[in-house]
Amino acid sequence: MTASFGSRLEETVKKTITDNPVVVYSKTWCLYSSEVKSLFNRLGVQPLVVELDQMGAQGPQLQKVLERLTGQHTVPNVFIGGKHIGGCTDTVKLHRKGELEALLAEAKNT
Repeated sequence: MTASFGSRLEETVKKTITDNPVVVYSKTWCLYSSEVKSLFNRLGVQPLVVELDQMGAQGPQLQKVLERLTGQHTVPNVFIGGKHIGGCTDTVKLHRKGELEALLAEAKNT
């Protein structure tokens, strides 16, 4: 039962990141998550934000699925155009290198 629930959750995650140009798995109290959400806000981007700490028991399960899919166990967990970008440091680094905007533009047009 748990395995099928986990695979259903995995399918939900995959569908979410495929159906939305920008997805941020976050926790409301996490400063790194806030920094990423603030960066997207400054860029005029409205990501789909999934607050794991507001999902009850499903939040930690979803975080385990994300770790299995990405190898990353921390938040924020950022996806652009269906691709895993990483966390706060990775996202900010892409922005500083001038590469984030191009990824966002490409994701918006797909």
